[in-house]
Amino acid sequence: MAANDVPCCESMFWVYLATSVGLVAFAGLMSGLTLGLMSLSLLDLEVLIKAGQPNDRKNAEKIMPIVKNQHLLLCTLLICNAIAMEALPIFLDSILLPWTAILISVTLVVVFGEIIPQAVCSRYGLAIGAKLSILVRVLVIVVFPIAYPVSKVLSQDKKQTLTPVAKLDHENAGGGGGGKSIYPKISIEPGGRKRIYQKISIRKLHI
Repeated sequence: MAANDVPCCESMFWVYLATSVGLVAFAGLMSGLTLGLMSLSLLDLEVLIKAGQPNDRKNAEKIMPIVKNQHLLLCTLLICNAIAMEALPIFLDSILLPWTAILISVTLVVVFGEIIPQAVCSRYGLAIGAKLSILVRVLVIVVFPIAYPVSKVLSQDKKQTLTPVAKLDHENAGGGGGGKSIYPKISIEPGGRKRIYQKISIRKLHI
C-alpha cells in the first residue's frame, strides 16, 4: 500500500488504528513475559512449589512446565515480539505520513512495548506469567516450526560452552563417568526453615 492511503475517520482508518494499538500491546506483553519468565530459574520455582506461599506455589506449578524448555520459550517470545514490532510500521504508514509513522512507532515501542511492560513484569513476573500461561502455550504451538530448530541450535551451543563444573556434572550425569551428578537439593527443616544446598560428587582419579 502507498503511504497514508487510508483517509482519516473512515472505517478502515479505525481498523488500522486498532490493529496498531493491538500490536503495541502484544509486543509489550511479549517483552514483559520474556523478562518475567526468563528471570525465573528452575531452582526458584522448585523452592516456591515446595515451600512458598499458597498463591506463589500455585503460580509456580503453572509456570514450571513452560520454563523447563527455556530455549524454546525464549525463541517463542522473541519471535512473537519481533513480528509485532515489524508489522507496526506497516499499519501506521497506511494512516500517517512516513516520518510520522516512524516517529510514533519508535516512541510507542520504546515506552509501551519495552519500558513499562518490563518494569511491571520484573516485579510481578510470577503472577503475570501464571495468568498468561495458556496464551504462552498457544504461542509455543503456533511458532513451533520456527522456534524449535533455533532452540535446538541454542541447546547445542550451550553444551559446547559449558563451564568446567558444568562439564563435570554433564559427564557424571550421562557421559559414562559412573559418578553422581552435581544437582541442587532442597530440604525443609523443622519449624519451616528452608535450606538449599549443593551436593557435589567428584570422581576418583586413577593415576
